[in-house]
Amino acid sequence: MLFEFFHYLQSTEFATGLRQSDYAFPLIEGSHIMALSLSVGLILLFDLRLLRLAFPGEPVSRVMHQVMKIALPGFTVMFITGLALFFAQPEKAARNRYFQAKMLTLVLLGINALVYQLKFYPKMAEWDSASSVPAGARVIAGISLVFWVLVIAFGRIMAYEL
Repeated sequence: MLFEFFHYLQSTEFATGLRQSDYAFPLIEGSHIMALSLSVGLILLFDLRLLRLAFPGEPVSRVMHQVMKIALPGFTVMFITGLALFFAQPEKAARNRYFQAKMLTLVLLGINALVYQLKFYPKMAEWDSASSVPAGARVIAGISLVFWVLVIAFGRIMAYEL
Protein backbone atom coordinates (compact mmCIF):
# COMPACT_ATOMS: atom_id res chain seq x y z
CA MET A 1 0.00 0.00 0.00
CA LEU A 2 2.82 2.41 0.89
CA PHE A 3 4.64 1.75 -2.37
CA GLU A 4 1.40 2.37 -4.28
CA PHE A 5 1.30 5.80 -2.66
CA PHE A 6 4.96 6.38 -3.58
CA HIS A 7 4.16 5.36 -7.17
CA TYR A 8 1.33 7.89 -7.19
CA LEU A 9 3.66 10.61 -5.82
CA GLN A 10 6.31 9.82 -8.41
CA SER A 11 3.70 10.08 -11.18
CA THR A 12 2.53 13.57 -10.21
CA GLU A 13 3.29 16.55 -12.41
CA PHE A 14 5.35 18.07 -9.61
CA ALA A 15 7.62 15.02 -9.26
CA THR A 16 8.01 14.60 -13.00
CA GLY A 17 8.83 18.28 -13.37
CA LEU A 18 11.47 18.08 -10.65
CA ARG A 19 13.11 15.01 -12.16
CA GLN A 20 13.17 16.41 -15.65
CA SER A 21 14.19 19.97 -14.83
CA ASP A 22 17.69 21.06 -15.72
CA TYR A 23 17.59 23.67 -12.94
CA ALA A 24 15.06 22.81 -10.20
CA PHE A 25 16.53 19.50 -9.03
CA PRO A 26 20.15 20.74 -8.83
CA LEU A 27 19.04 23.95 -7.08
CA ILE A 28 17.01 22.00 -4.54
CA GLU A 29 19.81 19.49 -4.01
CA GLY A 30 22.38 22.26 -3.59
CA SER A 31 20.11 24.09 -1.15
CA HIS A 32 19.65 20.85 0.79
CA ILE A 33 23.40 20.35 1.11
CA MET A 34 24.04 23.98 2.08
CA ALA A 35 21.25 23.94 4.69
CA LEU A 36 22.61 20.65 6.00
CA SER A 37 26.06 22.18 6.34
CA LEU A 38 24.66 25.17 8.18
CA SER A 39 22.28 23.43 10.56
CA VAL A 40 24.23 20.25 11.23
CA GLY A 41 27.51 22.14 11.44
CA LEU A 42 26.10 24.33 14.19
CA ILE A 43 24.50 21.40 16.00
CA LEU A 44 27.88 19.66 15.92
CA LEU A 45 29.47 22.76 17.48
CA PHE A 46 26.98 22.56 20.32
CA ASP A 47 27.66 18.83 20.72
CA LEU A 48 31.38 19.57 20.85
CA ARG A 49 30.71 22.18 23.55
CA LEU A 50 28.79 19.63 25.61
CA LEU A 51 31.81 17.33 25.28
CA ARG A 52 34.14 20.24 26.27
CA LEU A 53 36.02 19.88 22.97
CA ALA A 54 35.06 23.37 21.77
CA PHE A 55 34.38 26.66 23.56
CA PRO A 56 35.05 25.23 27.05
CA GLY A 57 35.00 28.71 28.59
CA GLU A 58 31.60 29.60 27.13
CA PRO A 59 28.42 28.85 29.09
CA VAL A 60 26.51 25.91 27.59
CA SER A 61 23.23 27.82 27.55
CA ARG A 62 24.81 30.72 25.68
CA VAL A 63 26.30 28.46 23.02
CA MET A 64 22.98 26.66 22.55
CA HIS A 65 20.99 29.86 22.17
CA GLN A 66 23.53 31.27 19.72
CA VAL A 67 23.70 28.22 17.46
CA MET A 68 19.98 27.40 17.52
CA LYS A 69 19.05 30.85 16.18
CA ILE A 70 20.63 29.78 12.89
CA ALA A 71 20.50 25.98 13.10
CA LEU A 72 16.71 25.76 13.38
CA PRO A 73 15.93 27.83 10.25
CA GLY A 74 18.66 25.87 8.46
CA PHE A 75 17.07 22.63 9.60
CA THR A 76 13.70 23.83 8.27
CA VAL A 77 15.22 24.51 4.83
CA MET A 78 17.00 21.15 4.96
CA PHE A 79 13.72 19.38 5.82
CA ILE A 80 11.71 21.10 3.06
CA THR A 81 14.35 20.53 0.39
CA GLY A 82 14.78 16.92 1.55
CA LEU A 83 11.05 16.35 1.09
CA ALA A 84 11.22 17.85 -2.38
CA LEU A 85 14.13 15.57 -3.29
CA PHE A 86 12.17 12.59 -1.99
CA PHE A 87 9.06 13.58 -3.98
CA ALA A 88 11.14 13.60 -7.18
CA GLN A 89 11.72 9.83 -6.93
CA PRO A 90 9.97 8.31 -3.93
CA GLU A 91 9.79 4.75 -5.28
CA LYS A 92 13.53 4.55 -5.87
CA ALA A 93 14.38 6.29 -2.62
CA ALA A 94 12.08 4.16 -0.45
CA ARG A 95 13.60 0.95 -1.82
CA ASN A 96 17.16 2.18 -1.29
CA ARG A 97 18.74 0.60 1.81
CA TYR A 98 20.87 3.71 2.45
CA PHE A 99 17.78 5.92 2.35
CA GLN A 100 16.11 3.57 4.82
CA ALA A 101 19.18 3.69 7.07
CA LYS A 102 19.26 7.49 6.80
CA MET A 103 15.59 7.78 7.78
CA LEU A 104 16.03 5.37 10.71
CA THR A 105 19.06 7.34 11.89
CA LEU A 106 17.09 10.61 11.63
CA VAL A 107 14.33 9.10 13.78
CA LEU A 108 16.94 8.03 16.33
CA LEU A 109 18.42 11.55 16.24
CA GLY A 110 14.96 12.95 16.92
CA ILE A 111 14.55 10.66 19.92
CA ASN A 112 18.04 11.62 21.12
CA ALA A 113 17.18 15.33 20.86
CA LEU A 114 13.85 14.78 22.60
CA VAL A 115 15.58 13.05 25.52
CA TYR A 116 17.97 16.01 25.76
CA GLN A 117 15.12 18.51 25.67
CA LEU A 118 13.06 16.72 28.30
CA LYS A 119 15.78 15.54 30.68
CA PHE A 120 18.71 17.94 30.37
CA TYR A 121 17.58 21.20 28.78
CA PRO A 122 15.52 22.37 31.79
CA LYS A 123 18.65 22.28 33.99
CA MET A 124 21.12 23.55 31.38
CA ALA A 125 21.52 27.01 32.96
CA GLU A 126 22.78 25.34 36.15
CA TRP A 127 25.78 23.94 34.24
CA ASP A 128 26.98 27.41 33.29
CA SER A 129 28.58 27.81 36.70
CA ALA A 130 29.50 24.13 37.12
CA SER A 131 32.85 22.74 36.04
CA SER A 132 31.33 19.97 33.93
CA VAL A 133 28.32 18.91 31.93
CA PRO A 134 26.32 15.91 33.25
CA ALA A 135 27.49 12.57 31.88
CA GLY A 136 24.08 11.87 30.31
CA ALA A 137 24.21 15.10 28.31
CA ARG A 138 27.72 14.21 27.13
CA VAL A 139 26.48 10.78 26.02
CA ILE A 140 23.65 12.43 24.08
CA ALA A 141 26.17 14.79 22.43
CA GLY A 142 28.38 11.85 21.45
CA ILE A 143 25.43 9.95 20.00
CA SER A 144 24.41 13.06 18.09
CA LEU A 145 27.88 13.42 16.57
CA VAL A 146 28.00 9.80 15.44
CA PHE A 147 24.44 9.78 14.10
CA TRP A 148 24.88 13.01 12.11
CA VAL A 149 28.01 11.59 10.49
CA LEU A 150 25.99 8.48 9.59
CA VAL A 151 23.10 10.54 8.17
CA ILE A 152 25.50 12.45 5.94
CA ALA A 153 27.33 9.30 4.86
CA PHE A 154 24.08 7.43 4.10
CA GLY A 155 22.78 10.43 2.17
CA ARG A 156 25.89 10.65 0.00
CA ILE A 157 26.03 6.89 -0.67
CA MET A 158 22.29 6.88 -1.43
CA ALA A 159 22.74 9.62 -4.03
CA TYR A 160 25.16 7.42 -5.98
CA GLU A 161 22.71 4.53 -6.05
CA LEU A 162 19.56 6.38 -7.21
